[in-house]
Amino acid sequence: MAQRFEEAKKRIFGDVYVCRKCNATNRTEDPESSSCRKCGYSNLRPKNAEFAG
Repeated sequence: MAQRFEEAKKRIFGDVYVCRKCNATNRTEDPESSSCRKCGYSNLRPKNAEFAG
């Protein structure tokens, strides 16, 4: 199993959020003031690093 490097982990999971309505990934620094790029929904959750590949 491959090791996870901090640089890669930050690049893949840092500032990445998922829309709760359409599951689109959105890269933003401030999820409270931004909305989904596909549907416009404003409720975003952090990308889950625990179950990712």
